[in-house]
Amino acid sequence: MPDPSKKIVQSKALLAILFAGSFLNSQLPAACQEKAKSTGSATQQIANQSQLSPEVRAYYLLMLADGYLAGNDRAVLQLQFSTEAGQQGAGWIFRNPDRLEPALISWSDRVSLEGRSSTSEQTVSKEAGQAKTKEVLVLANEAIQAALKQLDKASDPFVELNMYFVASRLFQKSGNTEGLRKCNQILNDYFESCEHSSDTSEKRIKAAASVLNSMAYGFVPLQIADRYLTSQQAAGSYSDKDFKESEKLKLRALALVDRLPSTDHVRRKAHRDMVLWYRQLGEVKLAEKEKQILFELVGSTDDSILYPLSAGCVHLVWWRPEMRGFSGACGMG
Repeated sequence: MPDPSKKIVQSKALLAILFAGSFLNSQLPAACQEKAKSTGSATQQIANQSQLSPEVRAYYLLMLADGYLAGNDRAVLQLQFSTEAGQQGAGWIFRNPDRLEPALISWSDRVSLEGRSSTSEQTVSKEAGQAKTKEVLVLANEAIQAALKQLDKASDPFVELNMYFVASRLFQKSGNTEGLRKCNQILNDYFESCEHSSDTSEKRIKAAASVLNSMAYGFVPLQIADRYLTSQQAAGSYSDKDFKESEKLKLRALALVDRLPSTDHVRRKAHRDMVLWYRQLGEVKLAEKEKQILFELVGSTDDSILYPLSAGCVHLVWWRPEMRGFSGACGMG
């Protein structure tokens, strides 16, 4: 069997060739391209911020592209992101993993849901971006292209894969079918690499599972909270077909995390979230079956392990049955 990791490198190389200019040069008039170069300097300014890591530069570039495609004021966007990227504290969120990962997941969930009506390159509308000017599409694609060049140098799997997914959905939004296809190929090669490799790290598995769950969110928009809530979030509208597609993606993510040790938090949390996902969708039997798997992993049959204990401040203690009289204080967790 060919090494799936080699396919990822090959996909990235093809993507780089594609982004060298074929999309921009083949679809837009020369006058529009020249104007884009003069007004799109924010992309170059961000890409040239050598004091920032590739991941941070890619983050700002994709945020810029997202703003363009959302119809936000171009001048404001260019000033905002080029200025922020040049400040001393730029990329502060990347120094706070507890905030970074939820932010990336939220972003991936949002773009996944926005692309729900056309989830593959075959169904991208030819009229995507019809309400947008060609110049805006040039600017957006230029920013995505620059972001992907940065991601080719990224070292954090979680950041890299989530941003490739965001880029894929931004290409979908702009109507760039070929860009979407290439990004999807990189994502699929990454998933297969994790599934077929015998020495995949927790970081790579966590990254792949995260994006698969965001893809699932596009079909059934339901987020599972860590803490117990008296009023649980209701899922958005979905069909039986949507449920099956979402479940298939989530089960694929579970199969990946099941390669981790039974004591691993990522594996336990994935099964716990699946229990509550089934419950909130009214799939009682499936939820109960999933709960028994979680009980085996944790070594407890107490339902209270589904929710963490509070250890004061924002600290949570997972996988301990609830105890009467338990209390915590700041600094003790």
